[in-house]
Amino acid sequence: MIQRYPPTTDRSLTVFNAADRLLIDWAAALPDRPETMAVFHDRFGAVALSLPGSVHFVSTYHSQETALRLNAGNRSLPLANLLEEFTEPIEAAVLRVPKSLDLFELYLTRIAAAATPTTRVAGGFMTRHFTPRMLEVAGRYAGVVKQSRAEKKARLLLLEDFKVGAGAQVPMNAVEYAGKRYRQLPGVFSAGHIDYATDFLLQHWPDIPEPATITDLACGNGIIGDQLLQRYPDSRLVATDDSILSVASARTNLPSDRSTVFYAHTLKDLPDGSQDLVVTNPPFHFGHENNIDVSLALFREAREKLRSDGILVVVANRHLHYATHLRKWYAQVESAEENDKYVVYCCRKSDGGRPDTT
Repeated sequence: MIQRYPPTTDRSLTVFNAADRLLIDWAAALPDRPETMAVFHDRFGAVALSLPGSVHFVSTYHSQETALRLNAGNRSLPLANLLEEFTEPIEAAVLRVPKSLDLFELYLTRIAAAATPTTRVAGGFMTRHFTPRMLEVAGRYAGVVKQSRAEKKARLLLLEDFKVGAGAQVPMNAVEYAGKRYRQLPGVFSAGHIDYATDFLLQHWPDIPEPATITDLACGNGIIGDQLLQRYPDSRLVATDDSILSVASARTNLPSDRSTVFYAHTLKDLPDGSQDLVVTNPPFHFGHENNIDVSLALFREAREKLRSDGILVVVANRHLHYATHLRKWYAQVESAEENDKYVVYCCRKSDGGRPDTT
């Protein structure tokens, strides 16, 4: 049985859907099955682990790799890094078409760079998520782009005749903020402009003592961390993100002499009680699905990494009502600033007048 990871009781994160079934059936029906099948955007490993033979799992998220190992048991699947050149040609590939069409294009860029004249690709999606832009993007890389018939409200996008070499370069996007140009890979949230919640946070940063140590949790392209390093010239930063694309982007944008960026979905490698400040614009969108359990786990974990007088600063959509949860783990939770859409929470591990309790 395929398990969600990180664990959650919220059923919103779909483990297996009708589009996955179509992908598995398509792979099984190939008349000349390739020796190796590449699998992209398989969040929990359900597709990869249902395919026989040799499978190369192309990883985009650290939690995705952990989920695959958890669900694979004794079966070993080679992991391929999305940002490294593939050492072997890609003869066939399956993928869930992601919500981000920038990320979809990045996948096709990587496939095209390793394609052969006979490479075939199937992308699965639920029909309610179809947009004509999928065909437009696919047509940049494949000479033949077709759709399967719908089954159980799912379809396949079928690609052949790849334009070999079309994906030789991985493009970088740019975001302008506060007079600085930040570079980021496709698929990093948000594309084309600074995320509105992040902008609200930086415009309404709370008045707190200058921290010696800062952790930017779920750092994205690193804008928050970089802006705080400019605000606090004596601080040092640790930035983490679950996305390998975000980590690569943050490493481009953050000063290497004052920051360290980790590819991780937890803070387990950070010493307990070591941080003065943890800041986060936490994720709750996972493709077409929403889930706050990941954010809540980050809040709990952040508390353990803070010093006794440490502070967690969170920016979030108001409708998520994070304060109710934050008050379970933090002695003081205040709204430092809010408008009709966003709120900035300032959470203190201890209230300074009573013992710090867990």
